[in-house]
Amino acid sequence: MAGRRQLALGAALSRERTSSAAALGLCLALALALGCASAPKKSASEPKRKTVLLTEYDDAQVGRESTKDVEAQVGVLDDPKLQAYVDGIGRKLLRGMPRRGFDYQFAVVDMQEPNAFALPGGYVFISRGLLALANNEDELACVIGHEITHAARRHAAAQQALAARQPPLAMPGARAKTLAGYSREMEREADEGGQILCAAAGYDPMGMSTFLTSLSMSTRLTYGGTPGPTFFDTHPGSDERAAANAVRAREIRWKRDPAIADSRASLLAQLDGLEVGQRPEAGIFEGDRFVHPVLGFTLRFPPGWKLQNTNQAVGAMEPSGKAMVFLEGGEPAGDVEQVAHGWLEREQEKARISVEDSKPVKIGQIDAWRVDANAAGAGGSVRALLTFIPFDRATWRITGVSPSAFASRYEGAMLATTRSFRPLGPQERKVPVTRLRFTKARAGESLAAFSERTGNTWTVNDLAVYNGVFVDHRFEAGELVKFARKETFQPAGGS
Repeated sequence: MAGRRQLALGAALSRERTSSAAALGLCLALALALGCASAPKKSASEPKRKTVLLTEYDDAQVGRESTKDVEAQVGVLDDPKLQAYVDGIGRKLLRGMPRRGFDYQFAVVDMQEPNAFALPGGYVFISRGLLALANNEDELACVIGHEITHAARRHAAAQQALAARQPPLAMPGARAKTLAGYSREMEREADEGGQILCAAAGYDPMGMSTFLTSLSMSTRLTYGGTPGPTFFDTHPGSDERAAANAVRAREIRWKRDPAIADSRASLLAQLDGLEVGQRPEAGIFEGDRFVHPVLGFTLRFPPGWKLQNTNQAVGAMEPSGKAMVFLEGGEPAGDVEQVAHGWLEREQEKARISVEDSKPVKIGQIDAWRVDANAAGAGGSVRALLTFIPFDRATWRITGVSPSAFASRYEGAMLATTRSFRPLGPQERKVPVTRLRFTKARAGESLAAFSERTGNTWTVNDLAVYNGVFVDHRFEAGELVKFARKETFQPAGGS
């Protein structure tokens, strides 16, 4: 599988934010100067091109290009069965549209947070975190219908002026957030359009209201209140919209599709075994230690630094934003010195990099290559330590970067991370994984009693939110309940 050769690491794991806009700006500058995984770069001589969303053709073009970024940097879930399920719901909803306009595409992205967004041109993405939060197929269909409506009514075109102010190196999810930063009126239109599509397809339009209620409760549980806009928060105002959607749902005439005998059972059957939280296939953090059981390596990041795991790089940032260290793959196998020099030649064509030292080093028992360099960043000179490590038929690169004025302060921490890289033993590859399961409740069973009987690892509050009930709820006999269970992940066939 292609993902085994690249650093398929998954969605962002840390919910912590950088301490200031300056810290984020530093990261973007360092990434640009030193080749950190980002959107595909253009040569300095190539003029910057911008597609104005004047027509549906423009929408489709921008959507295709942005989708490639989402797939590369956020990651599409490698689950054909689940992908087909979501795609099937989307196709069913499209039958109720008098005019499609676009060749709609539906996909599940490997993102822990509950989120959904539509790129221009009809590219709809649902996160695995949203799938876990949904309580029945009606809710999922309403969310997909909502996103279809955004694309169909070309809301992104109306918001392009806002998107134009997005930083050029923003991650695709952030760009999607900007495109989806719709007005309240657009959100109401998308809610109503989604409910109408669902009703026409035989789904309960009340699912829009109940899902938004669960989303609001989940957000409060996570943040201890209603937070400001988060990185992937594209749909604020859940409480107000839930109430409005409930009123509208009661006024919409609809008839249940006979093929959906039990909307909750239909969804849960598809979600059984879904990983919630960190996915071992994408690597997991155990404190400051990062473990990738599929690719077969581990390394440890500086204590207290802010961790992040994306589809192309895993790394950590010093709390004030003055330094970062990250691991990337993507370089071919071969003589490590030649690989390092080849990378430098390519990067020196795109950024002003001056090499101070280039030499062989040992990382454990591995013969590696280190380059000490300076680069011209947006805010001044940047110091970089780059270590190229041949491992498992590929070459990995650990990069430590900091403004030259602070480089000596953080060099030790960066080198410690580099030296901590090592292969995993067979037993170390057996890491814990939390999976979503479901079973029938017993008559009068409380959430606490259910948790004890099933080995549920969610808190009682989590169990309530993820099942759309209150914490004092008593289950009816045979009621289907989803819960989280910790299991052992074992990579098939090793690396």
